[in-house]
Amino acid sequence: MQRTKEKALILDEKDIIRHNSPIPYYYQLARHIEQKIKSKQWLPGEILPSEQEICQGLKISRTVVRQAMNYLVDAELVLKQNGKRSCVAGPALLKKAAPTLYKSSADLCAQEEAPPLKVLELAIVAASAPVAEALNMTEGEQVIKVERLRFLGEVPASLLISYIPEYLCPNLIHEDFSRQSLCALLTRKYQLVRAESLRTVEILEATQPQARLLGIDIGSPLLALRDIGILKNGVPFNYQVAFYRGEYSKLEMHLLYPR
Repeated sequence: MQRTKEKALILDEKDIIRHNSPIPYYYQLARHIEQKIKSKQWLPGEILPSEQEICQGLKISRTVVRQAMNYLVDAELVLKQNGKRSCVAGPALLKKAAPTLYKSSADLCAQEEAPPLKVLELAIVAASAPVAEALNMTEGEQVIKVERLRFLGEVPASLLISYIPEYLCPNLIHEDFSRQSLCALLTRKYQLVRAESLRTVEILEATQPQARLLGIDIGSPLLALRDIGILKNGVPFNYQVAFYRGEYSKLEMHLLYPR
């Protein structure tokens, strides 16, 4: 039976904390919760018991509980949410900014395929001014829009909206993206191989439609990543705008300096 993420999990085992053990209490608690998560007894998005519930149930101090939670947050197993109870984390959506603007097509496709995706829209639309500018097209020209929702477990974690010039792959509109990666399909079937990328990263507040799809409050922080995929001949072929829930996102940068 599926549990809803709104209902808090329960720590009801009697021997979680061995008070006569030399192992610190916080570490005993943290390892017990870690085992619950890694064995999938506790699933991404599920709410953890409150500090008070853990303290009363296990007869330990708030300091011990907070140390355990900090350990689990550092291990990316638990997420602290502002104004809300902590919950079980899914795999962090880690965006790595490489030392150059180049990232292999294979790496991008693997990143896209990792968590499950739900297709929200697949349609031929007229390019808006921003889309036309990104793809070096005329406003109003036809593009194929692919809008998808990415999940961590049962939790919606990111919203991906891609635009591809219709003239480059007119049959793309008939593909089933519930079972395959857009990036891999463009590379394999349509020979649209990414040679370079132009990316922009910024922090935005969630709009009403974004908040509804991602299950968050309006105004919650989003990591927005705009990516223009460019072919070897310099033609832009894919413009993607991705919105990542702030608590599931991390940006890692590796900078190389001349010596």
